[in-house]
Amino acid sequence: MKKILGIVFLVFLLITNAHSDNIKDFKIENISIGNSALDFFNETELENGELDWHNYSYKEYSTSLLSGKGIYDWFKISYKSDDDNFIIEGIVGIVVKKKYEDIQCNNELDAAALNILELYKNIKQRKKKSYKVAYNPRKIFQEPSQSGKSIATSISFDFKDGGKIILSCYDMDKATNQIDSPIRDINQFDTFRIDIRSKILLNYLEKV
Repeated sequence: MKKILGIVFLVFLLITNAHSDNIKDFKIENISIGNSALDFFNETELENGELDWHNYSYKEYSTSLLSGKGIYDWFKISYKSDDDNFIIEGIVGIVVKKKYEDIQCNNELDAAALNILELYKNIKQRKKKSYKVAYNPRKIFQEPSQSGKSIATSISFDFKDGGKIILSCYDMDKATNQIDSPIRDINQFDTFRIDIRSKILLNYLEKV
């Protein structure tokens, strides 16, 4: 039932303090940048959910894949590797979709983007981008697809405090959906995502 409600309502339900210029005021399921991940997940969950391939690429930061507790099926939580308080610098809310056609993907993306623009007046929207992607669970998941059948489309928003929100939808090749991979990752499936990043995390990612 939660999938039928659509992403258009999702943003309205989960944003607080509209018209703010601070990325920390954007919350999904009450989780926001600057919170301790320990307020929502226990340390064992965070450590068991750590993505080895991601953490190998970004050595100063760790990212954990965690089961969602409401609208979202999954969360990716990023924090500094040496931070015992697990302060969140990045969070991705992920909704897994079935039979996610390109038209539906783009319609939901446009609707969610419009909602954000109506709620936040002092942000900068970037142009929508689409790119072909390939499933490789051990790499950062934006690389040319050999089949050309897997497409990701995204719209990003820059906040005045240096943070960023990236809305994206992934329409993956049916064959990719069916891959039986031993790596714990959801990149092979059709998904809608809200990716929230702090200025600190963005600055780090620009250097690596």
